[in-house]
Amino acid sequence: MSTHRPIYAQRKRGWQPARPRASRRSPTAVRWPTWRELARTNQPAERWAPEGSMRLPVRRLLAYVLLAALAFTLYVGHVYATRAALEEVQRLRSEQLQLVLRYNRLRGELDRATSPAVIYERARALGLTEGFTYGPVVIHANP
Repeated sequence: MSTHRPIYAQRKRGWQPARPRASRRSPTAVRWPTWRELARTNQPAERWAPEGSMRLPVRRLLAYVLLAALAFTLYVGHVYATRAALEEVQRLRSEQLQLVLRYNRLRGELDRATSPAVIYERARALGLTEGFTYGPVVIHANP
């Protein structure tokens, strides 16, 4: 039988691993390494990046750094654009307030110039006299 098949495929067919099966008391039992033995290593490169592990390639790391720098640059540009937009809005609000105040002042002057008291005074100055009251003429017909 072939020994290079995956374990799950081997077990489905009833294949047992090649390691010896012995009881714990038997001197021929396979000794597995302890956690301390596994943690001890004289090769620091293997400890940090053992063979077969997923190491980040330098190009990918550089791409991530450039992407982060681009995102930061866009964020800073967005902050300055937002600040400029806020200053423009504040300037337009103050201009709008000045225009409203000017409109109210001019409207008040117009209302004072065209008030009934001023019109009557000017009419008297022109020599006009007051007539009968304003309103529609009502004619009563005798039936």
